Amino acid sequence: MQKKFLLSIGVLLTFLMLMPTTLTMGEEAVKIKVNNEKGGQTRPDLDTAKVELTFTEIENGSANILLNSPERKFFSPTDFPIVEGTELIESTILVENGKAEFDYMFPIRGNYEMTVEVLNENGIVAGTHLLNIHIPENPDEIQNAIVFVGVLFLFGFLVGLILTAKRGRTHAIS
Repeated sequence: MQKKFLLSIGVLLTFLMLMPTTLTMGEEAVKIKVNNEKGGQTRPDLDTAKVELTFTEIENGSANILLNSPERKFFSPTDFPIVEGTELIESTILVENGKAEFDYMFPIRGNYEMTVEVLNENGIVAGTHLLNIHIPENPDEIQNAIVFVGVLFLFGFLVGLILTAKRGRTHAIS
């Protein structure tokens, strides 16, 4: 009896985890799009990103935005650890024709959390939404890190060959 109960709970949880989010959440009230000036992917601390918000709840009004930087991760710190886990923007932007946009240079890679409080024309709160913005690592920095590790490996290998070859000659004489 208890095995059947646990099995049914497991099946239910698996179904809920695999179920598409559109069935549970419906249409998003706020959609976000982040691109650099050239329309490509934004690189941290290099590109000024154009952040475009599209609202389905209101046509005109305003939005209070609060942008928080990614939290500090123990194994993968960023270039600017002082920025990690801090509040970056607290501002109000105008919503016209269901859209709002602003420019911002994201300082570090990671997942930013943006809280958007939507206000209608009369200043009444129409909804609050939590959005996630993912800024990937700069591909050039990844390439440089791979080259650096490769050069270190090659240097260590060559030094090891030189030292072991020299050691082998000294022991052969003795």
